[in-house]
Amino acid sequence: MASDGNPRLLLVYPPISKAERYGSKLGIFGGKQIPLGLFYLAAYVRQNGFAVEALDAESLNLDPEAIVSVLRQGNFNVLGISVTTVSFHRGLALARIVKRSIPETTVIVGGPHVSCMPTQPLQFDAFDYAVPHEGEQTLVDFLRALQNGTDPRSVHGVVFRRDGAIVASPGRDYIRDLDSLPHPAYDMIPDMGAYTPPPFNYTRRPVANVITSRGCPNDCTFCENSTFGRRVRMRSAENIADEIHLLTTRYGIREIAFVDDTFTLSRKRIQRIFQRTRELGLFFPWTCMSRINTVDESLLQYMRDNGCWYIAFGIESGDPAILKRIRKNISLTDVRDRVDSCAALNIKTKGFFMIGHPGESVETIDRTIEFATGLKLDHIVVTINTPMPGSHQYRHAAEFGTLDNTDWSQFNYWQPVFVPHGLSRGLIHAKQKEFLKRFYSHPERLARGLRRSLREPRNTLYQCRNMAVDFWRFVSAES
Repeated sequence: MASDGNPRLLLVYPPISKAERYGSKLGIFGGKQIPLGLFYLAAYVRQNGFAVEALDAESLNLDPEAIVSVLRQGNFNVLGISVTTVSFHRGLALARIVKRSIPETTVIVGGPHVSCMPTQPLQFDAFDYAVPHEGEQTLVDFLRALQNGTDPRSVHGVVFRRDGAIVASPGRDYIRDLDSLPHPAYDMIPDMGAYTPPPFNYTRRPVANVITSRGCPNDCTFCENSTFGRRVRMRSAENIADEIHLLTTRYGIREIAFVDDTFTLSRKRIQRIFQRTRELGLFFPWTCMSRINTVDESLLQYMRDNGCWYIAFGIESGDPAILKRIRKNISLTDVRDRVDSCAALNIKTKGFFMIGHPGESVETIDRTIEFATGLKLDHIVVTINTPMPGSHQYRHAAEFGTLDNTDWSQFNYWQPVFVPHGLSRGLIHAKQKEFLKRFYSHPERLARGLRRSLREPRNTLYQCRNMAVDFWRFVSAES
């Protein structure tokens, strides 16, 4: 406890480099987004009267020793660490250094990795408690227990040790009314300009990523959605518009990236959002992620007319049998039609693809490359299928190949931790390179890019400038 007997919480997103996150030094071009979950937690804890600060150690380039200094200087006695699977090793390293330096600190771990493997982190003594799933209400109840001198293990939604065993208290429901949550604690971010999407994925800076819903109703086998669940809960249009107004007027944000898994689930809500932003006098460029089967030409035209200039679609494969096996629930005909509609409306598109699915073969990969190359997509991202803990594929990996889960830091979508029967790690890497080379060297795509550059010379120069700035920041940080 602090000298006044009250808990003081420091929330940290652990220091992980872009090279680690994206599998190589080329990760500099992978972009960086605000870790919204961390700042939602900070805002909710503060709203409930507790002293709290939030640090994105990745963005601030803080090493564990610097975080220990922050803990000491701020007299923080509770440390909350948010981890994904790929950053778990960094979170663990931080917890161990904190426990060596300030052993009386209570260390809590949460985040997506904890949501899908709630008991695994407690195998390490550096973590005192784990909080899976949504953490806002659990964390506040936990701090109240510390404040009142009651056993925090009685709080619902907490994993802990008891008599040498790892056990969990009763769980709690997901938050139904997302409007009851305050907006993220953006005031705790020293430099909003430090966050940018990948090059060519934005037209203006600074850019802020905004999430307008929680939960995903889809059943893709490679995805785990235990953090927010399958039931979709949506923020109101008014709440979203108020956040955008705050970002643009107080923090100088000039572009919005909607980062919901599927922003386009509700046509009516999209219309209400932009009706409200117009009422507030706001017009801004924006991007989003979508699913092929949730948009049509009329919705796309409405989105374009209200500032949407870029959409990312999860396509994953160009082989119908693979799409069926991974439960993507889209058809190749629909993919081509929607991408063509976007091109006709001058909405740029990115396609997310993966290779190395269960049942994948050289032939199915080649079909995917051929299909993707023939689409009017502007950009692609080609990752390596990675069965995340908690996903259907993770549970059934042994049926379709070999899975190496000895090193969580390799679960970054760029290393073949899962190798389907009949393939090899080397072949998967080679096909990934071939995929990118064939897509970006396609004559029609090169010609289309040249025509667009000639039509939009100022935007092209701006994008190149942004890329150079990002590269310079990377070189400066490395030196």
